[in-house]
Amino acid sequence: MQGDVDVPQLMSWADMERDLSAWRSNELQESALERIFELENTLKTELKKLPKKTSEDVMHKWRKLQTSDHFYYMCTKYWSDGDVHAYFSPFSSPYEAYINYMNTLTAFEKKVERMI
Repeated sequence: MQGDVDVPQLMSWADMERDLSAWRSNELQESALERIFELENTLKTELKKLPKKTSEDVMHKWRKLQTSDHFYYMCTKYWSDGDVHAYFSPFSSPYEAYINYMNTLTAFEKKVERMI
């Protein structure tokens, strides 16, 4: 049997809230997301100037920088949810995850700037 399911809000498997707060609940996450998404317009217009293979490689890397794990590791929740985030994270803290991500993003941006 098939039918429609009304899901008026975004939901996830993560944490007690079962919403997007595992990825979007603090200033670290929002800052990182804002910065990676700001690159989209630049990449879409400027990469047209590059050879197709190079452009595809840059876009592939940009998409990997949007992987949800990066933002999950920046979560600052407490209690059992925080324990789960800490268990899966390779970083010692959400702040270390943020700094690592932003440094990686800066290096990516500089590399792209040199190409275009």
